[in-house]
Amino acid sequence: MGHIPLHRRFHFLRESIRDLRSTGSVAPSSRFLCRAMVSKIDPDQANVVVELGPGDGVITRFLLERMRPDTRLLLFEVNHVFVKKIRAAFDDPRLTIIHDSAENMGAHFREQGIETVDYFVSAIPFMSLPESLIARITCRCNDWLRAGGRFIQFHYSPLLLPFYRRVFGPVAVEWVPFNIPPAIVISCEKRSL
Repeated sequence: MGHIPLHRRFHFLRESIRDLRSTGSVAPSSRFLCRAMVSKIDPDQANVVVELGPGDGVITRFLLERMRPDTRLLLFEVNHVFVKKIRAAFDDPRLTIIHDSAENMGAHFREQGIETVDYFVSAIPFMSLPESLIARITCRCNDWLRAGGRFIQFHYSPLLLPFYRRVFGPVAVEWVPFNIPPAIVISCEKRSL
């Protein structure tokens, strides 16, 4: 995590302690985890990318670096402090920041004229949320994904893997040891109908 300035780590830690349920972590994602997440995206196939729970935008930066100039990136963040930080940190015409829960994505997509999503990249702390909310968000992601699109999520535990298999089908798993704590990245490809 050497590339993250000390003041950003402190602010993330402070906000995480204040609202651990919505942040789900006490440290920003390492560059190793960020790279593992965005490596699942094929820039040539990424017209619309949606990031869920971006926190202070550490993964967002890697996404923007990987995306084409004409790709759209929509962020859903419920924490108002992180929304303010992201708005201050990024000035990119590809980026749309939505201060709302991911469960309400459909209304925002329709408002934005989006018909399908190519990639969902999620850092939502599902382990700390009610099962009914996890199911609503992931099922909506699956509904909006185009065939062949991917849902990408990281966790610190494999406990939800059976759940993702029920929603999406086959799940690819990558272990990222150089993160605090060590993490796994799951990647689910939407099956064709």
